[in-house]
Amino acid sequence: MYIRKLPSGKWQATVRMPNGKKVTSTDPLKSVARKWATELEAQYNRGEVRDPRVGEIRVEEWHDRVSAARVLDTPTKKNASLWRTHCEDRWGTWPMNAVTRMEAQEWVNDLVETRRARHKGRDVSIDDDDVPTLSAATVRDIVFLMGGLYKAAMKEHPPIVLTNPFADLELPKRSAWAIEFYERDEAGALYDAFTDVAHRTLVELGMDVGLRPGEIYGLHGHRVDWIRGKIHVTHVMTRDGLREYPKSMMSRRTVPVPPGTLERMSTLMVGRPRTALVFTAPAGGPIDDGDFRNRIWYPAVEASGIRRFPPRIMRHTAASWLVQDGVPLYDVQALLGHEDYATTQRYAHLQPDAHSRVAESWARRSGAPGARGAHEQQEGGSR
Repeated sequence: MYIRKLPSGKWQATVRMPNGKKVTSTDPLKSVARKWATELEAQYNRGEVRDPRVGEIRVEEWHDRVSAARVLDTPTKKNASLWRTHCEDRWGTWPMNAVTRMEAQEWVNDLVETRRARHKGRDVSIDDDDVPTLSAATVRDIVFLMGGLYKAAMKEHPPIVLTNPFADLELPKRSAWAIEFYERDEAGALYDAFTDVAHRTLVELGMDVGLRPGEIYGLHGHRVDWIRGKIHVTHVMTRDGLREYPKSMMSRRTVPVPPGTLERMSTLMVGRPRTALVFTAPAGGPIDDGDFRNRIWYPAVEASGIRRFPPRIMRHTAASWLVQDGVPLYDVQALLGHEDYATTQRYAHLQPDAHSRVAESWARRSGAPGARGAHEQQEGGSR
């Protein structure tokens, strides 16, 4: 801060902003100019005043800065693809503070309505049924990516922008989809198709415990409580290497292991360091998801003659079997590490008593023997 007297006789106070630029104010009284400068400088020091020009940073520049700063949570290739394909061309050159909620909503509407020929990347007729639309989940992921950039900008001190135009937009609803899983006889046939004990044990761990494939690939021996039969899920293997959770707060968890599976896991660790990976690729090192899927999983599926599903069916199978056996949904949520309980509720229809009242009603209406008596007895007991 400095104050000088102008040729006009007024006093000019100058204050340097946090970004290095200067702001000035003039007043006939030196005391007024000094007071203004003192108060403004104190506000800058406390971070209470933001320069509106900081919001002029381009969206693509801010995206690059945020991506580079994520040391512990490396941006996934999926997010990078979504940014390049759907966000960069549309918003990259925009100043952060220039995007409005109305423009963001119009963009979302375009994502929902526009069909693209994926192999050529060109716009085509909306009536062309051969070209798929973006799924509701993909549209939500795209909007979530943009919203995350603005959330990060709002958390800066002082904030780069004051509002998030991508928050609370009208987004397409996810369509319900049926849960697919292997029946127990299919799982048995699949187990028998594996000639390697390591691969069979890996699949058993996925089928019974419901670990994500990446969680299995990233499992190290020192993360297993061999005495108590539990696994501490703390890391996941990604295409960019081993990454520490949390993917979400629920993903970092401790889960039990069936005794037989635990015993076979222990045999894989014989003669190896305690900190080594439990499951490795044939040539050593971490398992590559694509190699396992194409060279191990699908050949075993074809040899067993069961329905063809990708490896993630293991997780759905684990949840489905547990719910069918009467395990409460909250326990299944904790085991699988679902952040949202609604995700676990997709398996609710598999509960043993899910439709018992409906079946009882049908039995009473059809006059099935004992149905009326059981109903009357139940009513009598309730009285």
